[in-house]
Amino acid sequence: MKVLHKLMAFVAAGAVALSLSSCGEPESYRQIEGNYEGCPIASIEIEGYGTIKAALFQEECPKTVENFITHAEEGYYDGLTFHRVIADFMIQGGDPEGTGAGGESIWGEPFEDEFDPSLRNFRGALSMANSGKDTNGSQFFIVQQGDGSTYTEDYMKQLEDPVGALKDTAKELEQTYPKSQVEEWVKAQTANINSQLAAEKSQGYDRQTYPDEVKEYYAEVGGAPWLDLRHTVFGQVIEGMEIVDQIAGVNTDSNDKPLTDIVIKTITIEQP
Repeated sequence: MKVLHKLMAFVAAGAVALSLSSCGEPESYRQIEGNYEGCPIASIEIEGYGTIKAALFQEECPKTVENFITHAEEGYYDGLTFHRVIADFMIQGGDPEGTGAGGESIWGEPFEDEFDPSLRNFRGALSMANSGKDTNGSQFFIVQQGDGSTYTEDYMKQLEDPVGALKDTAKELEQTYPKSQVEEWVKAQTANINSQLAAEKSQGYDRQTYPDEVKEYYAEVGGAPWLDLRHTVFGQVIEGMEIVDQIAGVNTDSNDKPLTDIVIKTITIEQP
C-alpha cells in the first residue's frame, strides 16, 4: 500500500504542476542555440562572490526587461539580498523587505506576464517571481537546478498529460493490487485532476506541451519545467553559473533564507 500512496501523491502533484499552453512550436529557442545577439547584458555583482552576467530578452519580454533595467539603473536593487535560496532549485532576490512579500514594479503596481513559448526555465534562466497570474513586481529568481536525469519521459508526461499518465500508472498497479481498488483510486484521482484543469482553464491556463527539443535540453542541462509559462523568463545567465551554484549551497533557515546575507552590490546594464 505504501507504493500506491506514493503514486497517488505523484499523480496528484502532476495536476498541480500544469502550466500555460504554448501557441504552437517556435521556430527556434534562444537558450538552446545560445543566441543572445542584440540582447542587453545585466551584470549582477554579488558582495563576496563575484559577478553573474545575464542576457536579457528585450524583444520577447519588453515590459519585463524595461522594469528590470529601470530598477537596476536607478539603484533599486543595490544592497538587496537573495532572500530565498533553495539548493537544486533556484535563488531569489529583488525584495526591499527581504521577506518575499515586498517590492513593486516601476509603475507602482503589478504588471502582466510576458510568456513566450520559445523561452523556458532551463538551468540559468532569469525569471520573474510572482504570487499568481499577472502579479509581477521587482522580485526575480535564477534557476539553479542542474540534474536533467530527473526529467524522464514519464515525468514530462506527468506535466503534459496527467490523465494519460494516470491511466498508465493504473495499468501497472493492476498487476499488484485488486482491480476494483485501482479503479476506485483512478476515479478519485481523475476527479481531482479534472477539477484542477477546470480551475486553471477558468484563469486562462491550459495544459502545457514540451516539444522534443525542449525535453531533450531539459534532460541535458536541467531546470524547472513545471514553471514554464507560469513565470516570465526574461533572461539567461551567460557567465557566472558557478556563483549561482555557490549561493545555492549556503546554509539557510526554515524559511529558506540564508543565515548570512547574500547581498547584491549593484546591477549594471550594457546595451547592445
